[in-house]
Amino acid sequence: MSNEVAAIIVISVFVIGATIIGMIPGLRKTLSLEEWAVGGRSFGRTLNWFILAGEIYTAFAFLGASGWAYARGGPTFYILGYCTLAYVVGFYVLPKISPIGRRHGLVTQPDFVEHLYESRSLGILTACVGVAFMLPYLQLQLTGLGIIIETCTYGAVTRTQAMLIAFTLVATFVYLSGLKGVATTAVVKDIVMILAVGFFGLYLPYHFFGGVGNMFEALDAAKPGFLALPGGTKNLDVSWVMSTLVLTSLGFYMWPHLTANSFSAKDPDVLRHNAVYLPFYQICMLFPMLVGFTALLVITPALKVPDMSFMTIVQTVFPGWVLGMVGGAGALACMIPAADLLLSTSMLFTRNILRPAVGRDLAPGTQAQIARVVVLLLTATALALAIYAPSMLVNLLLTGYSGVTQFFPMIVLGLFWKRATKIAAFCGLLVGEAIVFYLILAKLDPLAIWGLNLNAGFVALAVNMAVFVAVSLLTSTDATVSRKVRAIEG
Repeated sequence: MSNEVAAIIVISVFVIGATIIGMIPGLRKTLSLEEWAVGGRSFGRTLNWFILAGEIYTAFAFLGASGWAYARGGPTFYILGYCTLAYVVGFYVLPKISPIGRRHGLVTQPDFVEHLYESRSLGILTACVGVAFMLPYLQLQLTGLGIIIETCTYGAVTRTQAMLIAFTLVATFVYLSGLKGVATTAVVKDIVMILAVGFFGLYLPYHFFGGVGNMFEALDAAKPGFLALPGGTKNLDVSWVMSTLVLTSLGFYMWPHLTANSFSAKDPDVLRHNAVYLPFYQICMLFPMLVGFTALLVITPALKVPDMSFMTIVQTVFPGWVLGMVGGAGALACMIPAADLLLSTSMLFTRNILRPAVGRDLAPGTQAQIARVVVLLLTATALALAIYAPSMLVNLLLTGYSGVTQFFPMIVLGLFWKRATKIAAFCGLLVGEAIVFYLILAKLDPLAIWGLNLNAGFVALAVNMAVFVAVSLLTSTDATVSRKVRAIEG
């Protein structure tokens, strides 16, 4: 059996098997809107842990981290810090959000914002921004899947064909099973991914250099300064890393789909428990970096697409069936987050954009039916972006982070500061997003200011926060405080 055939068979088993597992909850019975969107608010510690981990460790972790290690060196290490810091935010924020969602039947992040500020228009704005910045994240997953399957089949299946396959399979089990389907496949995906990245992250440095330490010594000798900041870049220095750490750790749980995932927990203690134990999964982020550093030293000629470093070195060293196993793990790392993103984005559009536009009387069953159709439309949109507007995977992730982190003042200060007002939320969000769009479209990310190279999203967040606090102080009243207390505690 040729390497190509062996790899195709193995990766097909992974991908089709995961799709079937994801379809099972929806085949057993017709799911209500709440079961489809937030898992019936019944997930315990284990299932909630896996679904949160499943949305955290994605194509970015599998391919983007190794690609940045291969191309940029030292700046890659920011990845090890931001999730760890973010779990501290999650420990305090998510258990506060989840009970409010249960008491008031909230399903999406804009639902929560609308309830918190008693403003339908603010909920609509939040949904529009969420859709705009979740599409690049979804594009990241489809792009990653295309890279993986193209490499694993030795080019027999092209990247575009692979993404079309992803469109069909992911949309199928999201359409049928919603969050329950995502959660069941996330269990399989996380176990397989941990084993895959752990093995190759340790084996390849030992195979080529006799150990991880020896690999770092060889890299430092071959490319002096590559492991320090700014590494293989000109401007991703200490100031960029610090500003990016702040941006991404604060924005980590501002992704709309993670709000929906927190609504799935059966009680707040589930979320506190998982905020404590999810950092153990952060260890896995180191292994793709080790693969990327090894690939930089042993793969010749240099890769034109750094994100392919993980798959290329495995393809070089191992037979086809092993490559198929790695590809299977990587494909699941793309498919499961893509499924959750599709689910959440479809709910944002249907529940928080379309429903207000046509009236508030859409029955839950009708909402679920429309959301299922929107799943197909959104996947097609992300597929078109992945084919015609490709970008490095980490760049796509950082673009999305810059946008969704602008929710932080509105949501977190809104939860913990009783004088936060609706007008301040509007002003801060609009100012923050305007700065993000300007800086990214003008290619001013990072932004050189006062001798520092700052992440564009961080600059926007700082202005957003200042505007939010100032406007809140100017517009808050005793009535504002009373309404906020009722929204949070009532």
